[in-house]
Amino acid sequence: MHEIFVPKDTDVFVSILASNSNPDIWGPDSYEWKPERWLTSMPDAVIETHVPGVYSHLMTFLGGGRSCIGFKFSQLEMKVVLSLLVASFKFSPSNKEVVWKMTGIVTPTTVGNKTPTPELPLVVELVA
Repeated sequence: MHEIFVPKDTDVFVSILASNSNPDIWGPDSYEWKPERWLTSMPDAVIETHVPGVYSHLMTFLGGGRSCIGFKFSQLEMKVVLSLLVASFKFSPSNKEVVWKMTGIVTPTTVGNKTPTPELPLVVELVA
């Protein structure tokens, strides 16, 4: 399929969450938070899908002429914040198991947390 007829004045909604977590594209563990996915080459299904996003086959920042103009700024901002934090603090996991809520915004929480409030318990120490 290369085109779809869309009548004038039709509202079209793109499901970014569905695209970013589609098991047919990302595999059966698509709803799991796995940053290590991007440390190896992408599966063929991801590459062959041709998701038009501006970053790593994801629709998070959309793509093409309507892509987010703040995309590069958001990356730079996170790199600056992380570089400052890592230079001053040591971060270690706590003894609580962390799971990821895969909703409109992916948020961490702990196993058994019944509230919608995100949680990410860490042990933070000053670097000597």
